[in-house]
Amino acid sequence: MPEKPRLQPVDEADLQEKTLASLAPYRDQDGRIYAIWATLAHHEDALRRYLVFSNHVLGKNTLPLKSRELMILRIAARAQAAYEWDQHVRIARRAGLADETILAAATGAWGGLDDLDQVLLTATDSLVDRQGVDDELWNRLTAHLTVEQVIDVLYTVGQYLTIATVINTLGVRTEGELALPLPQPHQKEVPA
Repeated sequence: MPEKPRLQPVDEADLQEKTLASLAPYRDQDGRIYAIWATLAHHEDALRRYLVFSNHVLGKNTLPLKSRELMILRIAARAQAAYEWDQHVRIARRAGLADETILAAATGAWGGLDDLDQVLLTATDSLVDRQGVDDELWNRLTAHLTVEQVIDVLYTVGQYLTIATVINTLGVRTEGELALPLPQPHQKEVPA
């Protein structure tokens, strides 16, 4: 992450009406456009197109909400993407996840999580590290998920790796203080 932002968020007054319309659901409780989207608004056409995909991954995804959030938090911790981490800690808490569960996903201490979440987090790490999964992990995924859900696993990891890359490269800053400190990730603890 650079010491200071490489791009400042675009001022709302400088955005096209169609971009403002696309960003209507992407505002904080005070009505401000989230910094990530205001930063990506430097390329308004691409942002509007990206939001369609992003809306599927975040809002219409077939994965259980809590499981999806654990995957995103794992990616944010692995990438050390503080903005992504902070936003999704807040979403995960609203979805009912305890801080202990959030931190378990982030750090790789998955022993207390259910089988589905362990498989999803294992797949997340495999996709981050190798951009794929082996046959054994594929079989574990398909034992728990439909084909649509497996595709949503791939889309979720791809989307949030992209956002982590944007955050870290452009230097997108958090909206305020972190809701929960960003831990250093570790590889999954493998039982002996």
